Amino acid sequence: MNSMLDLSIRDATDAFDHILLGAPDLDVGIRWVEERTGVVAKFGGSHPVGGTRNALLSLGTGHYLEIIAPDPAQANASDVRQLRELSSPRIIQWAIHTEDIAAAKSMVEACGIKTVGPKPGSRQRPDGKLLHWQTLGMEQTTPLVPFFIQWEAGVPHPSSDSPQLGTAKWLHFETPQPDELRRILHAAAIQSDIRKSNLPRIVLAVQTARGEIEMS
Repeated sequence: MNSMLDLSIRDATDAFDHILLGAPDLDVGIRWVEERTGVVAKFGGSHPVGGTRNALLSLGTGHYLEIIAPDPAQANASDVRQLRELSSPRIIQWAIHTEDIAAAKSMVEACGIKTVGPKPGSRQRPDGKLLHWQTLGMEQTTPLVPFFIQWEAGVPHPSSDSPQLGTAKWLHFETPQPDELRRILHAAAIQSDIRKSNLPRIVLAVQTARGEIEMS
């Protein structure tokens, strides 16, 4: 990387926008978190194209936990098989916040990483407000590769008005291919604690009113 990009390198714990906790059913996911933390997530709304709906919890300014599950009103959606097949809630994905998704695309492609997008996304909140954003995917040559998200100007970030779960303390990754994940994150100007393991896993530590807890 050149010196300009080196200056912008961020730790994953600071750079993440949100962590996606997948569940086969949204109520199951909400209860799973409540049992561990005592905090009830707020219903966020449905994704009209993705076949999913969510509930949200703040992890501090600019960071949140998204509990995501199939939307019963979109029973024919084909992109939610992974969620339906989960035996219990677990972290399945994470997103990196960016204020310039075009620059993020140029940055990672300059390092030889293929991208998908940017693609538009939207969700209507229960209060009727429509949220808009763009996402940029990176090639999935190894598990745990994140995506970029840029929120539309003026859109309230979900961390600002969701119930406070706590503060994200640290984030680390376990994967059979640590060097490949490290290569992709380096291209995205992200540094992180990446450990070799037989199975891929994202582990998030949160400081809550009940003390520090780990989710994975």
